[in-house]
Amino acid sequence: MVIEKNKVGVLTYSIQIDNEVGEILESAGLNDPKTMLFGTGRLLKSFEERLLGLRTGAKFEFTLTPEDSFGLYREELKMDIPKSAFMVNGTIKPDTLIVGRTIPMMDSEGNPFDGRVIALNGDVVSMDFNHPLAGKSLFTKGEILNVREATYEELNPATSGCGCGTSNESCCGGGEHKHSHHKDHDEEGCGVCGDTKEVHQHGSCNC
Repeated sequence: MVIEKNKVGVLTYSIQIDNEVGEILESAGLNDPKTMLFGTGRLLKSFEERLLGLRTGAKFEFTLTPEDSFGLYREELKMDIPKSAFMVNGTIKPDTLIVGRTIPMMDSEGNPFDGRVIALNGDVVSMDFNHPLAGKSLFTKGEILNVREATYEELNPATSGCGCGTSNESCCGGGEHKHSHHKDHDEEGCGVCGDTKEVHQHGSCNC
């Protein structure tokens, strides 16, 4: 059986920055292989395409360029946002705005993404909405241990209650985010980055 749509592959692999001597971002060994569902849009498309057609026992090695993975670093995704946009009921949680902290957010279409605080200047918060791996190539090497049919549960996973959708915990489960306009809201949790360069927090979840 080969890897194709609605098939599950069990893999060992390592993902490193730039090349085979680069920093290891993620790995799965024989004692803890990774199970991946193919053809449902949950994996980084370029990563998935390079594994389609492989069968049990096949080894793979490839490098994903920034354009094939998480994109080039874009200066326009660094934005200054009014500190008041982070207020909930007139106050800001003490541990919210810390330089270097990554804040989970969500666009108007429910897509989760992160924004990193890079500077605090008076009433303005400078945020970086580039993916942490933007501008980096990903060297990937591994082996297909097994390929099987996906179960009903794997093809129809339960969604989270926060409305942020399914988050991907690995480098290979990627995607891009958009910055969409939003309306004001007074609840707390995730945030939205809008074309107005404002962030607002709503819904309680860890997306």
